[in-house]
Amino acid sequence: MKNFITLTVIFFSVISFISAQNETCDCKTDLDFIVEKMKKMPSYKKQIKGDKEEGFKKTYKMLTAKMKQPIAVEACYKMILQQMLLVNDVHSSLKLNSKYLSKESTKDEIKIEAFKASKKFKNHPRTTYNLLELKEKLSKKSDADLEGLYNYKDQQTIGVYYADNKKDLIGVVLESDLKQWEAGEIIFHAQNSNGIKYNLYYYHPNNRTPNMVKSISLENGRLWGYKKMGNTANAELPIENQSNWVFKKLTPNTQYIYFGNFSSFSTKNRKAFKQFYAEMKTKLTAKNVIVDLRSNAGGNSKFSDPFLKLLKKKNVYILTNCFAGSNGEQFTLKLKNLKNAKHLGQTTRGIIAYGMNYGYNYNTPSGNFNIAPTDMDFSKYLAYEGKGVTPEIPLDFNKDWITQTLKIIEVDNN
Repeated sequence: MKNFITLTVIFFSVISFISAQNETCDCKTDLDFIVEKMKKMPSYKKQIKGDKEEGFKKTYKMLTAKMKQPIAVEACYKMILQQMLLVNDVHSSLKLNSKYLSKESTKDEIKIEAFKASKKFKNHPRTTYNLLELKEKLSKKSDADLEGLYNYKDQQTIGVYYADNKKDLIGVVLESDLKQWEAGEIIFHAQNSNGIKYNLYYYHPNNRTPNMVKSISLENGRLWGYKKMGNTANAELPIENQSNWVFKKLTPNTQYIYFGNFSSFSTKNRKAFKQFYAEMKTKLTAKNVIVDLRSNAGGNSKFSDPFLKLLKKKNVYILTNCFAGSNGEQFTLKLKNLKNAKHLGQTTRGIIAYGMNYGYNYNTPSGNFNIAPTDMDFSKYLAYEGKGVTPEIPLDFNKDWITQTLKIIEVDNN
């Protein structure tokens, strides 16, 4: 617990927010509200006991000592996140309610200039490195290095380098077609949480609002929406714009199923599931079946688990990537328990042990923040939370994953 707290303090001090801002809040009142909501979560009840409970209380005491006076909203946000990160629960989240820039403002040069004149912009964290020297240094990094030059779409060039602790990574804007950014501004801090996993504290490229997304993989030169320059390998991503429910016959002995998600929220997807499942009862006849769960963010087990019965006598080849999560991961583990199943591809996200049944979220007393606590307990999967499910057979990022899987099936069948 001591090491975790120390790492977290390093994280929040590296990109600490200057408190001379227009917006301040009564942070302790908001923190107390958040802690009250956290204590009702199954993840808190499962994990925060004994030494961890003492650590939780110690962190709370340390944070509240800094909250005796109103403090800047973003500084408060980081402190509350520090408390929340003591519970390993990737599903739970805390967000700011207001955006720094509206969508319309980003298209209005006068409003952008007004934003750049604000304290919010002037006090934004910046790198202390010389930008020309940094860019030159990072351009020489090898493909295997985590440090280097990254692209955000075709809009920004981001320099990524190690923080002082040599574990976390900092992303700084080097070039930007987005006029609301200037070279030298820090756009994210990636806190290493477990192996290739990072908790990403970032500023939205368009509206510049800070946020945090947890358990993001840095692999194949990809960190969420950032991709290493020169790395054009994207084999881990599913086919773009394909239907949520896909069935194909690939060879006389191999069929293919793609599950985009198992969401039960939309009427359209509920109807699509019923039709697809009915069809699979008669169409799923091949000896081998590739089950593609790449980027499946989960949903309702009532839409996934019925397929277990149809697949239990097949040779099942499960494909996942780092964006497969929640019920998509749970379904992966259930498939792996089948007699003739192999898991291929990339480690999943690790957002598996808890969930949201009712989807309740709450604004804090200040109105600045909104917490979405978890209320579903799948803690039998806790070993995978924040880590993900690792495949037995990693696949090459430079070659089509379906083609690679077909070759593995060919070998298995001989």
